[in-house]
Amino acid sequence: MVRKAFQRVLLGWILLGAVAAGATPAPEGTRLIDKYTLGNGLTVVIRENHSSPVVAVQVWVKAGSATEPEERAGMSHILEHMAFKGTKKRAPGQIAREVEALGGEINAYTSFDQTVYHITISGRYLENALDILADTLGNSIFDAGELSRELEVILEELRMNEDDPGRVVSKGLFRQAYRVHPYGRPVIGYDNTIRETTRDDLVSYFSKYYCPGNMVLVIAGEVDPKAVRPLVEKTFLPLKAHVPPGAGVPAEPPQEGTRAKVEERDAKRAYLEIGFHGPSIREEDVFAWDLLSLILGGGQTSRLYHEVKDTRGLVDSIGASSYTPKDPGLLIIGATGSSGKAREALRETFRETFRMASRPPEGQELARAKTSTESDFLYSLESQGSLARHVGFFETALSDAAFEQKYLQKIRAVTAEDILNVAKKYLKPENLTVSAVIPRGDGAVLPEAEIGKMAEEAYREAMKSEVRPAPAEPAVKAVLPNGIRVIVRENHAVPVVAVEAGFLGGLRTEPADKGSVSAMTAEMLTKGTKARSAREISEAVEDMAADLGGFSGRNSFGMRGKFMRRDFERGFRLFAESLLSPTFPGEELEKKRREVLGRLKLQKDELTQSVFLLFLATFYKDHPYARNPLGKEETVGAMTREDLVRYYERWTDPRNMVLAISGDIGVEEALAAVRRAFGEFPQREHYIPIGPMPVPEAEGIRREEERRQKEQAHFVIGYPGARFTDPDRYAMDLLGAALAGQGGRLFTNLRDKKSLAYSVTSFSSEQVDPGFFAFYMATSEDKLEGAVADTLKEIAAVQADGVTREEFERAKKWMVGTYEIGLQSNSAYAGRMLYNELYGVGYEETFQAPEKIQAVTLKEVNRVAARVLNTDRYTIAVIRGK
Repeated sequence: MVRKAFQRVLLGWILLGAVAAGATPAPEGTRLIDKYTLGNGLTVVIRENHSSPVVAVQVWVKAGSATEPEERAGMSHILEHMAFKGTKKRAPGQIAREVEALGGEINAYTSFDQTVYHITISGRYLENALDILADTLGNSIFDAGELSRELEVILEELRMNEDDPGRVVSKGLFRQAYRVHPYGRPVIGYDNTIRETTRDDLVSYFSKYYCPGNMVLVIAGEVDPKAVRPLVEKTFLPLKAHVPPGAGVPAEPPQEGTRAKVEERDAKRAYLEIGFHGPSIREEDVFAWDLLSLILGGGQTSRLYHEVKDTRGLVDSIGASSYTPKDPGLLIIGATGSSGKAREALRETFRETFRMASRPPEGQELARAKTSTESDFLYSLESQGSLARHVGFFETALSDAAFEQKYLQKIRAVTAEDILNVAKKYLKPENLTVSAVIPRGDGAVLPEAEIGKMAEEAYREAMKSEVRPAPAEPAVKAVLPNGIRVIVRENHAVPVVAVEAGFLGGLRTEPADKGSVSAMTAEMLTKGTKARSAREISEAVEDMAADLGGFSGRNSFGMRGKFMRRDFERGFRLFAESLLSPTFPGEELEKKRREVLGRLKLQKDELTQSVFLLFLATFYKDHPYARNPLGKEETVGAMTREDLVRYYERWTDPRNMVLAISGDIGVEEALAAVRRAFGEFPQREHYIPIGPMPVPEAEGIRREEERRQKEQAHFVIGYPGARFTDPDRYAMDLLGAALAGQGGRLFTNLRDKKSLAYSVTSFSSEQVDPGFFAFYMATSEDKLEGAVADTLKEIAAVQADGVTREEFERAKKWMVGTYEIGLQSNSAYAGRMLYNELYGVGYEETFQAPEKIQAVTLKEVNRVAARVLNTDRYTIAVIRGK
């Protein structure tokens, strides 16, 4: 997909990435936030935002892994896990059940500098959210039994992290880059420090750091700042005050030479991460540093993507991001690829990175980076949780919740010379750290001792070359004379327009010997048209700071785009051009082939994904749903341009097409644009629609196992499920929701009480043909058989007795709440309208779903449970250690 966003996936939320996105840009001098301090020292920050009837409530504690004593590393993360395990007035599990019963989401996460406890919920339940978080932060009891069980869960999480090459390589990078500063320690801690942490340790640490003067309460969303203050005082003022702990961690000394760590693991691809020490969010260099990361590795027109991936084909993926926390951070470059190409990929990445210090931004590079940064601020308004995260980070790191105004002003002022200066200051071999994970047995391809020499040589070579929203109007449907169904939803809250076009197809329509033809066809739509090359398309997209790309799944394929309102006309022309006149160039197909083959190998390192693929293959047998959407190595290797053209021409008929638009555009303007672009799209002479396809009947117990060199075991137990159009669809969804979640019986009985799992859930997956209902668990090898047996006991109990009224009501509110939370963005609305219309449900379902969920009865849910669940007839897939 052509994207303008940062490559933040390198570290995930564990690292709370740099401030490269934030709230909606506002005119300078505009008051963005309301901020005050309660009598007990608690800082309160309120960011009013009426784009959706949702509120995000977050408590930011200025304590994370960097504030812990080394011998008790991981305590902040343990406290996060214990947060909702009981207070003086709420029993273990009650907090999660209470939030889910109100349709909200509750969770917490830990970073180096902060621990964050957050609830996202309908605005009407704001007082409930405040009461729950105040109770959690003021009255947690840290029950010894709960702690013992939770430590087992955290140790499972630790083992799971050790099975993930991506996490291993990131942990290695930070351990080498920070040898004095505590950023070098993993947030989760170590096996011995976790096991040795006692309840007394936690209570002492909590008492020291979890005081009002060391916390920030952030409220973002549908809220009246004046009306909410009495509620904040009622719930949080009773928290007892004491003097906050003094800040102070040891500074990391300047690095004096290249550092490298290469580990061999059970992995299918090589994972590379490169880091350069850089500024913190508090330093003036941060503005140029953030833009430098985008120019270097922030999109398909970035220097690394173009040179290392696109031109030379040395990696499957590559990107760069600036991590700028409270203390000096890192520029991080991440890549995956074949171990056989790892040495040359690393060498070329060094060269291109060091060239930033000799080649200032050229052409549109700097303008694109600035546009991308500013648009990220704008797009973030579509999620209240994201907005609250930005505000909370600004306040805890800078004591300036409204920092966005200064940040954008400074970003706009950055010059090419500023980029060159920070590159020269930080991008040097002596400031470089490299972490690599190589498939077991391939360590010789990248000796640690040679990496420093490679960096020095590459450096020498490089230096030689030196708004207030209005309510959305209901959606409107129109059908063009050629058969295209068009759905338009007006929403003028944010100047963004999302567009999606889809065709029935996907995995379901692939010939068995052409696996991945749908995915490759869709992803090649932006790789060349009759008028533009792949690079010209990428440049046009990134010039607009837009999104544009193909998608493919089990039942459909197509294209989606997102544009700023001011760019809609030219963006939609590009969207239509890519969809109507792709050329599938041979050279781009070869690049895509290498990429998909790389993704197939990476897929094998993802155990959750692997166990579901194994389950689907076992469950669906000869039905297309049994196959991997990415195909097999032999089908991808044999794919030709003619295969893509045939597939495209077979299924891209206007009678098989739905186009959905949501955003800051009038219905008539949108329909006029669609008629101009697609009105002459001809019907294909020999088009035949695809009908229903039978799935295999359930019979007895089918079990399939795979062995891997892993510490963890994962399993899926599944049953026949519903179609999108089935009357029991929502009853099955409610059954899954009633059993899952932190307040569900699976979590309580199997994870909390028995410590059998790190992750456990249940859910219904509807499809065009019958879907499936599944139970999933990640456990350890030594607990596997007991975990399977106890899961089957839970299934038998539900089949016999059904779910309780309390479970049912909690599930119903949770489903409605998460449905509304999931529809905060225009892209979400466009996608939901598209799929509902395409799959025969009707686009109206997008707006009617909450009422239909509310109409389901407990009797219907329990009828479905008795009919579907059976401990004598199910499919189970297992991936376990050897």
